[in-house]
Amino acid sequence: MSGSKYWSGQECPKTATYGQYSDPTNSYAGVTYDRHVQKGERFPPSLNNHHFKEK
Repeated sequence: MSGSKYWSGQECPKTATYGQYSDPTNSYAGVTYDRHVQKGERFPPSLNNHHFKEK
């Protein structure tokens, strides 16, 4: 798993599946909130105070 954090609206650097993690606690939001994002697309809206990390 990559350690890089990505936020909603940021350009995706690599086609992959990304999980959402809480900013304050880094806890995983669950598979329901995973998103497959193509390279060059923007990350979709996330849960409040959550970022994306590659799974």
